[in-house]
Amino acid sequence: MLRQILCDKFVQQKIIFHSGLNAVVGDEIASNSIGKSTMLMIIDFVFGGDDYITRNHDTVDNLGHHIFKFSFTFEDGELFFSRSTNEFKFVAVCNRNFEVQDTIKINDYTKLLQEKYKCQIDEMSFRSIVGRYFRVYGKENLNERKPIQYFEKEKKKDSIVVLLKLFDKYRNIKEYEKQIQKLTDEKNVLLDAAKKELIPKINKAIFGQNTKKIDALNEELKKLKDSIVSSSVDIEALVSKEILELRKKKSSLTIQKNVYESRLKRTLTNIADKNIKIDSELERLVDFFPNFNVEQVKKIDSFHASITKILKEELQKTEKEIRKQIAVIVNEITKIDQEIADNLTIQNAPKYAIEKVVELASQIKQLTEENGFYTKKKNLDDSIVEAGKELDELKVTILDEVCNQINIKMHELNKRIYSDNRRAPTLSIRGERYTFNTYGDTGTGTAFANLITFDLALLELTCLPAIAHDLPLLKNIENHALENIVELYSTSKKQIFIAIDKINSYKAETEKIITDHKVLQLSKDKLLFIKNWKQDGQ
Repeated sequence: MLRQILCDKFVQQKIIFHSGLNAVVGDEIASNSIGKSTMLMIIDFVFGGDDYITRNHDTVDNLGHHIFKFSFTFEDGELFFSRSTNEFKFVAVCNRNFEVQDTIKINDYTKLLQEKYKCQIDEMSFRSIVGRYFRVYGKENLNERKPIQYFEKEKKKDSIVVLLKLFDKYRNIKEYEKQIQKLTDEKNVLLDAAKKELIPKINKAIFGQNTKKIDALNEELKKLKDSIVSSSVDIEALVSKEILELRKKKSSLTIQKNVYESRLKRTLTNIADKNIKIDSELERLVDFFPNFNVEQVKKIDSFHASITKILKEELQKTEKEIRKQIAVIVNEITKIDQEIADNLTIQNAPKYAIEKVVELASQIKQLTEENGFYTKKKNLDDSIVEAGKELDELKVTILDEVCNQINIKMHELNKRIYSDNRRAPTLSIRGERYTFNTYGDTGTGTAFANLITFDLALLELTCLPAIAHDLPLLKNIENHALENIVELYSTSKKQIFIAIDKINSYKAETEKIITDHKVLQLSKDKLLFIKNWKQDGQ
């Protein structure tokens, strides 16, 4: 727990804390700007928050940079630290005399606190746990209708996820989400491959057409088999893996040969081109342009002729190279044809029939592969949909379980806050949305009491180590309800920090509880800091 905070800028330079309720108390005239909320913000600062720097910058502007020294006590002893407003991204690890022994980053510091408070939850930082429930004026978590929201622009679904993590109920959901993501990634790989034309892209209609073609080809293959041989073993040789691979290789080489033959044809055409006779054209230009330099153009034409000669020599070299490549490919195709013939076990079968069997088998294989890609994608789609349904059902179950725990606890607390059987607040989560209210009661005082009830429920049900409630939450609650809330505060075994004033307006028992748990008394004559910059002339 937080044990102490020291600062040489404080009027009361050392503030001692204890377990349970810790009250920062104002005066009986409810003086403003005396430091009640600021003190709670400083407590948040020593718990690793940054809002004291970002939202209370006027303090540094007027006091200059200052250092807070503080300590926490845990089962294994007391730890001492200091944190400066100047280098607030770091925390100094100190000895008991607050002499700096080491400096660590703020993230390492909050991880240390998380470990010491035994509040380690997968993928959840200490600040995400504690910062939400330190409700101090100036922060964005004071919305009484949105108790799990950390800041104004936080999406509801993100707030819900954090709540589930706090109850350690997110692990199973995460496993389903990982499974869905894995399936989605596999699907995207297929779609990307189809987009790049690495695999065929077909839809349901083409899948059906392919299926019909496969059936027709199989029937044709069967008839051809029956007409060639009576033994099925021999026909297997025609469509064996080796034969199909050779056929595929031959097809690829044939395509290459066609490409080279096309290049050869273009090369021969370029070689056959003759120089254009331009003399007659030049004479016609002179008729229109008497000063036209005919000799200069002829020199240029002569240059072009020499270039053409050089290019023709290169084209002739290209022709030889292309013919050489074609010869190599033709030789390869001849070898493949021989290999196919050597692998065939059917004797006396007509060459046409053998070629036809291999062709049919190749077509069947190609269409089957195309349909295989479609089937794979469909199976992935079905799996994603099914996993999504299961995830939705799991979320409903887990969310209902968490809401039930919270609502039952809030019902218990509400009976201790109100003695007139007033309805308790209810948290309801459906999908990515949630509501929090008391049915039939929309009053401001009830709404703030509900928010406090919610925090107290989470303080009991989870590893949340501490909460803070500022005066704006408390002052709107009717007296008898707040008196009961203060009694609840005082029975907590975890630390609760509050800012409150006008305590003599409550019953004597309540005033005594607050006085007994007071850690700091502030008034217009005793401010938090040694300097008052809130008034003119200060």
